[in-house]
Amino acid sequence: MKNLLIVLSLLSTSFFALSAHHEEGETATKVHENNFAYLSSYTMPAGSNADRIADSLKKDVDSLEKGGYNACGLLRHQFGGDRAFYSYCFFDSWEQFAEINDSDEPAARATRQLYGDHSDNLVAVSEKNLTKMTPYVLMATYTFGPYLTDNEKRANAKVLFGAYDTAFGGCNMMEHFWGPEQAWYFVCGYDSYADFAGKVKHVSDIHENELADMKLDVLEHSDDLMIRVK
Repeated sequence: MKNLLIVLSLLSTSFFALSAHHEEGETATKVHENNFAYLSSYTMPAGSNADRIADSLKKDVDSLEKGGYNACGLLRHQFGGDRAFYSYCFFDSWEQFAEINDSDEPAARATRQLYGDHSDNLVAVSEKNLTKMTPYVLMATYTFGPYLTDNEKRANAKVLFGAYDTAFGGCNMMEHFWGPEQAWYFVCGYDSYADFAGKVKHVSDIHENELADMKLDVLEHSDDLMIRVK
């Protein structure tokens, strides 16, 4: 998701529970605030071995988590934009981010780059309603007209997010902080494509009955359907 992770580094250990407030079954002593997320996308070059790239990225994600991030995960493109992998890591504060990145040893260091293009986004997690890790993840990305104020963009994003949150039974919303685009990201989970079909009907009904005539000044919108690798 060039426009996900661009999943979500989507989308807790779930990119994306992408940023659940805490994992199901997690003890109180391990709960983190997960106020921010580090999202990355890694495209798969033509002719490359996807499994080999996945193995390399899983090691990088493990290293990031060991380096101090709260929870990290890896997702793989199924339908949508770029043929890519998407990773995510959560952190509570910029002080924690600084401690990780100012350490003597880098959190992750690949010996050889197997992926193609790569992008990073640092985002604020503004809604945390996805509380279980699902095998499949939807990430919807929205940008809004440049003539709107930031608060007007936020208000419109919240209207759209409400439809996804209701239809999928709890999603996360993330907002651009640092990175290549000023966008809002909605991350929702589903257990199977039969489950997805029912949720699509629900969100479609909400769109037609409540949103279709609203002027929300959407500039660009993309969706990515992903499967969990880690």
